[in-house]
Amino acid sequence: MRLNAAGAEASRILRARRESIADHVTSLYFWARPQLERRGEGGRRKCTEDNRCHLDYLCEALSFEQPSLFTEYAAWAAELLAHLHIRAKELAFNLELLRTTLSQELEGEGGALASRYLDAALARIGRATPAPHETLGFLGGSGALDVLARDYLADLLRGDRHGASRLILDEAERGTPVGDIYLFVFQRVLREVGRLWHSNRIGVAQEHYCTACTQFAMSQLYPRIFSAKRDGLRMVAASVAGELHEIGLRMVSDFFETEGWDTFYLGANTPISGILQQVAERAPQVLAISATMTFHIHAVADLIAATRAAGNAPRILVGGGAFNSVPGLWKDVGADGYAADAGDAVLVARGWCA
Repeated sequence: MRLNAAGAEASRILRARRESIADHVTSLYFWARPQLERRGEGGRRKCTEDNRCHLDYLCEALSFEQPSLFTEYAAWAAELLAHLHIRAKELAFNLELLRTTLSQELEGEGGALASRYLDAALARIGRATPAPHETLGFLGGSGALDVLARDYLADLLRGDRHGASRLILDEAERGTPVGDIYLFVFQRVLREVGRLWHSNRIGVAQEHYCTACTQFAMSQLYPRIFSAKRDGLRMVAASVAGELHEIGLRMVSDFFETEGWDTFYLGANTPISGILQQVAERAPQVLAISATMTFHIHAVADLIAATRAAGNAPRILVGGGAFNSVPGLWKDVGADGYAADAGDAVLVARGWCA
């Protein structure tokens, strides 16, 4: 695991002072924007939550000396706010207040790093151009599975869970491999759902509904998944403590099952002790770890270190949204490999076990 000493110390300090810093920056922001007081306490609470989030992402970037972890987050946040009709300059002003505050909280190289990362984020926001409101997103193409993916999403957005599931079952009955349905329908649709939420075209409740319906559709394919011939290989899959996103890792685990592996899927928010116990009992060839939120990267690193310290560690594969935007980050947390999706994960693991 590679950590920057100065950045890691700055991150430690900021985590310890997270609440007071977030409150202070919020107070400065509202002092400069007194008209916002008319929105009541709800506006202050939301602003404080946002400042906590800024600090969480900054801490991860500092710990691993990866400024893009913060700059890409800032660009993502600016685009999200734009869809909510909040101008990028308001986010920029908030980050400037954060930079000023941190100059008083941090000294030496750690303080200089934090300032540079905030400057880079401000420059990134300044370069960002709003994405077009209407795009093909993740569901372009004219193939049979492209059309199925669009029809499946349309049913979900209409609230027709049974119609959506019927589309999937009909496709499986026509002989389409389950792995193809996972990769070219479920995976792409869920990414499109995330994009629609980010662009404020659907709400969080509708996003959750689409995810829950897809989990149900996946469960209907399990008789086909678990009928695959076993080949003696084992995989344990878990999301780190605090990480509540689980469907991506569930898809990875199912995909391994279709390839003949015995999988032990531990789900979301799994404590290190529980994961280590399962690794010791199952003796898997591969431990797959997922983190969607960037501020859980340190938890992935801690889990990997604990797994290796326990001895007889399997090969460790990481993935999820937290790793997708920064090439090589998997090396910094001490993993043996990285996969962008379920298909890649199986390919990497097969290479290790060949």
